[in-house]
Amino acid sequence: MQQYLDLLNQRYDKIYVITLQRAHDRQAQIRKELAGLQYEFFYGQDKKEFTVAELTAAGIYDEALAKKHHRYNKPMPPGMIGCSWSHRLIYEDVVKHRYQQVLILEDDVVLDNRNLALLPEVFSELPSDWELFYFGFALHETPPANAPLKKLFYHLARTLGFFKFTHTAIRNLYPTQLSKHIYKAGYHDCTHAYALTYSAAEKLAELQTPISFFPDHLLAYASTNELVKAYLVLPKLINQQFQVLEEASASYIHG
Repeated sequence: MQQYLDLLNQRYDKIYVITLQRAHDRQAQIRKELAGLQYEFFYGQDKKEFTVAELTAAGIYDEALAKKHHRYNKPMPPGMIGCSWSHRLIYEDVVKHRYQQVLILEDDVVLDNRNLALLPEVFSELPSDWELFYFGFALHETPPANAPLKKLFYHLARTLGFFKFTHTAIRNLYPTQLSKHIYKAGYHDCTHAYALTYSAAEKLAELQTPISFFPDHLLAYASTNELVKAYLVLPKLINQQFQVLEEASASYIHG
């Protein structure tokens, strides 16, 4: 197992684990889960320490823009604003320190010890132009049988003004297999385990200023609109607790 963690240690300029100052139980748990990985805790923005009104007044969060970006015109709840803000602060840190490649994890990840053995193959297959790489995700693992019909319907709805996704995003809604383990990313949920390059961090920080995207929607938006070159691995190498544990602890970051 350690040899595969060392591959991650050697590859990335920095490995972040997003947590909150008060999440002591999560931090104790993740120290055990990630033993052997060279990471640093990144203390994110806690919904208990700000109000939406304060962030709006400061220009940090834009509710009108958030509704525009959400498929169902929903504003962002405080927990999600804090999560999006935390990820944006990491993007800004990457740019500030000019890190070329980083790995971003949240404090509720679960390593798939069996699939991590695929890392040497995965890294050899990953295209050299990558900017965003999902180690884990949810939603749209494989295209449904009726994917062409669904996309045709979405294109029509977009043309008629009833659907917010662009035609480019609709074309890229589902992953496309490129090699044995690597796929071009589609529209996916979750931000618990992904890698970024410097160029992607610049783009994502700009898109999320002011904050107006749910954190996973930001990655999906950038990926499907081809603003960043995004890929994923199957089988997934890193999961979130809710995906693999019957009794996952509640998230401090998203809650």
